[in-house]
Formats: sequence, C-alpha cells, structure tokens
Amino acid sequence: MECKIQCPYCREKFSIQVFREDGEDQEFIWDCEICCRPIDIHAFWDEDRDRFRLMVGQGGDFDEMRIDPIF
Repeated sequence: MECKIQCPYCREKFSIQVFREDGEDQEFIWDCEICCRPIDIHAFWDEDRDRFRLMVGQGGDFDEMRIDPIF
C-alpha cells in the first residue's frame, strides 16, 4: 500500500510502500528522500478503515500526526 508521509526534519512529503503481509503492527526506519535523515515509522493496521495508519518521528520520539495512505 502506498502511503504519503511528511519528514519530521525537513517537512517535505514523499511516498513509501507498506505491506500488510509484513504484519499489522510494524516499526522501521526509512531515510527521507529529500534530506536523507532517518525517520522512525510506526505503521499499524486500522481495522475500521481497512488501511494503515502511520506515525512518524525522529530518534524514537514520534510526532502525533497521523498520515493516511494514498488511494
């Protein structure tokens, strides 16, 4: 599933792929495509909406913003 996120460092938006086959609750690090800094990402499956919800952060400190997938 393609999801659009916003970098917590440079605030630029870009897309990443998250796959349900990898689990319904995932944590991983993704380098920003613009500033190349590491972004902590927590992806969790939202049963009510039938899609992933994402929280992004820097260094284990997650932003409260939630980024919804692109459809």
